[in-house]
Formats: sequence, C-alpha cells, structure tokens
Amino acid sequence: MDETTKWLLDQAEVQAAQATAYEDRAFFLALRQFIQTQATRLEQAQGEVDGRSWDHRRW
Repeated sequence: MDETTKWLLDQAEVQAAQATAYEDRAFFLALRQFIQTQATRLEQAQGEVDGRSWDHRRW
C-alpha cells in the first residue's frame, strides 16, 4: 500500500471518529472501505500487467 492510500485511509478514519451524525460516520466508514477495495483492485491490475508482460508465450 502506498503512502497516498495510507493517508486517505487515515483521513477517512479521523473524519469518521470526529463525525457527530450517524450518516456522516457511515459515509466515512464506507469511504474507507471503498479506498481499501480500490487499492486492492489497483494492486491486482498492476500484477496482471506485470504477469502478462513476462508471459513468454505471447512475445
């Protein structure tokens, strides 16, 4: 996980902790989950590109 993603996750957590309304807290927790999901998808896509570029059968 890169520094930007860690920072985003931390900020979403801080905002959720400071939220006074249930809706705001729920939004920031959902945002945090979305950030984690997107980071996972990005990592998988990068791995797929790397794997395909090293596939000697497709050179």
